[in-house]
Amino acid sequence: MIKKPLIGVTSDVEFMSDGHPPRDFYFVDARNFDALRTAGAAAVILPHEFDEIDRYLDLIDGLLVTGGGYQFQVPALFRHDGTEPPEKERRARFEAALLRRAIELDRAVLAVCGGFQLLNMLTGGELVVALAETRPDWAHHRGASFAATEHRVRVVPGTRLAAITGVATLDVNSRHQQGVTASGPGARACAWSDDGVLEAIEVPGKRFCIGTQWHPEFLLSAPERRLFDAFIQASRS
Repeated sequence: MIKKPLIGVTSDVEFMSDGHPPRDFYFVDARNFDALRTAGAAAVILPHEFDEIDRYLDLIDGLLVTGGGYQFQVPALFRHDGTEPPEKERRARFEAALLRRAIELDRAVLAVCGGFQLLNMLTGGELVVALAETRPDWAHHRGASFAATEHRVRVVPGTRLAAITGVATLDVNSRHQQGVTASGPGARACAWSDDGVLEAIEVPGKRFCIGTQWHPEFLLSAPERRLFDAFIQASRS
């Protein structure tokens, strides 16, 4: 039997004030695990424990950095003035440290939505904190459902994403209020929407390090299945 690669999956966290007692809860969309299982991998959730980052990365073969619903207020994610929810700040700081270390160790990485935005920040880019307020025609990126296509993205020829997906364009879901319009110097833009919003980046020279603004785990079109398959194959090597 071929051993399945083990993928570490980051989770969101929410403080439940009506809990008994009030407390933080970890949660992650099960579609992530469905997509990983379909691609031939097993998966574990990674709690936000900074001291365990190296242990996590010794254990796992690949890292999936998931999205989250929290809306940051400044391009650098945090104002550093104590006004952000502490559990959300801890999550982002943990994921940043985990992702930075995973890249250093050349683990296979797939970063989705908020994970894509974090990867872009770590590679020198910045966040557009309110797409629709910046440009009204960007409002459609906040689509009605993850389960429906919202717009088309154009894959940049010659990129690794183009080689993996085998397509020049694909229709994707889109449900985000914040976004990216330029990649940082440490990454390469590899997909765009027609209105100038950056939809995917990749880090050159790494085993596998790709981020997508859309959620490929929901629709799993043929190109998106190939993306997950390539991520899992890279995790095996």
